Amino acid sequence: MRGRLARVSDRTIGIFLGILLGVAVILAFLFLGSRSTIDAPSLSGGPTQTQTQPAAPPAKVSKPKPGQ
Repeated sequence: MRGRLARVSDRTIGIFLGILLGVAVILAFLFLGSRSTIDAPSLSGGPTQTQTQPAAPPAKVSKPKPGQ
């Protein structure tokens, strides 16, 4: 009986550590690996303003007239 209980607790600990390690890797990438990107995350608390550029109007396509 003890062997089965040990396997269940080992599995639970392994799953928990795997999730914790995965979250740590994602957070490390977000805050350490993406410093050179445009929208680098920060915890400084200061409000940041982002500017968006308006979409360019679509180019006009001239349709050939029938008979020409």
